[in-house]
Amino acid sequence: MSSRRATSISMSLAITPMIDVVFLLLVFFICTVHFERSEEVFVMDLPSRGATADPLALRDPPITIEVAARTEAGCALAIHAEGVGANPTSFDELSAVLKGLRRTKDHEGLYESTHQVLIAPSRAAQWQDSVDAFNAAVRAGFANIGFRESHP
Repeated sequence: MSSRRATSISMSLAITPMIDVVFLLLVFFICTVHFERSEEVFVMDLPSRGATADPLALRDPPITIEVAARTEAGCALAIHAEGVGANPTSFDELSAVLKGLRRTKDHEGLYESTHQVLIAPSRAAQWQDSVDAFNAAVRAGFANIGFRESHP
């Protein structure tokens, strides 16, 4: 009879090399990550309680007031908005036209008072005329008024 010896085989898992690889990957990803600011600004205004708003609704284009160079007859003004085109001859008339465009509880205008109004002075326009156009928009009741880059 031959005697056989029972050999026990023990298997073990080497964890140290796996930990090394995990740390190398961690260092690799930390060194190669590139953080950037977002490329677009998203509107994050929440609707008031109880009101529902369509999150995919497009914003209306702004009301643009073009201020041209001053002539002997005065300052040339032009209002451009969707469905509206007017050429007021004075800043009081500009304020009246803008007031007619604004929606109130008594008047059914096209735009809310928070609608964006942009003043676009020409390069030859006087600064005071641009300020007067801004003041006319404020008198008309608009609250979101800004300036656009000068046009030729």
